[in-house]
Amino acid sequence: MTKNIVSIVVGLVVAIVIFLAAETANVRLHPMPDGLNYNDSAAVKAIYDHLPFSFWLLVLAGWAVGSCICGFLVKTINKSDSKQPPAIAASILTLSAIANFYMLPHPVWMMIVGTIIFFPAVFLGHRLRS
Repeated sequence: MTKNIVSIVVGLVVAIVIFLAAETANVRLHPMPDGLNYNDSAAVKAIYDHLPFSFWLLVLAGWAVGSCICGFLVKTINKSDSKQPPAIAASILTLSAIANFYMLPHPVWMMIVGTIIFFPAVFLGHRLRS
């Protein structure tokens, strides 16, 4: 039981660090205007509506890579073929993304792909760890 919890927590923490690294790189490639107030939903929506496709692809790439490594770490730490720990990790990542969709505007296609990307990526990482 403890190994399950530790593996999930470590996997999630590493995934989030990778997500943040991808988003930091993304902001350097696609800088936001100085003084953008993220509490002003109209201003944020206006900016996000004009972000290039490459911005969203980098977000998805970070999510995919981070989730895959999460699954890999879950199995490495847990040392079990059980599908429950990676399913829990993927569920938490998916629910976090859905919450993010409510906080910041995203294109519809991004919300669809962003909702389904976590389970295959986490399970891919889990499977890669043999």
